[in-house]
Amino acid sequence: MLADIRCSCRIQWPMQSLNAQIVPPPMFFADSMLGRLVRWLRALGYDTAYEKIISDEALIERVLTEQRWLLTRDRYLVQRKILRDRHTLIGSDHLQDQLRQLRSELHIELVLSDRTASRCAACNDLLIVIPHEEAALTVPAYVANVHPRFVQCPNCGRIYWQGTHWTNMLTSLQELRAS
Repeated sequence: MLADIRCSCRIQWPMQSLNAQIVPPPMFFADSMLGRLVRWLRALGYDTAYEKIISDEALIERVLTEQRWLLTRDRYLVQRKILRDRHTLIGSDHLQDQLRQLRSELHIELVLSDRTASRCAACNDLLIVIPHEEAALTVPAYVANVHPRFVQCPNCGRIYWQGTHWTNMLTSLQELRAS
């Protein structure tokens, strides 16, 4: 039975049941062996914490307190009982294989689009759209002339646009989904 729920803002939506749960996207913590995977996950919009230098104890504490899913290549780390059912042991050094494994085991979406809420590759904050005029003051003139849309990290100030790197990522993801 569909429930017709109304609120004061006049929005209606069908619900399958009142017990339905909204599942938030996963939050990851990747160990120091997975830097390239981290940048891709952030571009895909996944909240992915990462530190190059961190002790196993500090990493475990962050995974548990921040309720993150651990991505690691460290076979000894995943043997810790406290991490049972909170990790994925990444089996390959190759990015395409790593993404394929996450898609298969964790069922993550590998979609990159204008509507994807991307994160800063450097610091993991959500990117915000900035006016073209503002970006044009900072980016190279050629880039400002060719690209109409820019996003910026509110934390570190890095500016991103859909250049050749974006096109290459789209091609790689399309090939990955086809395999």
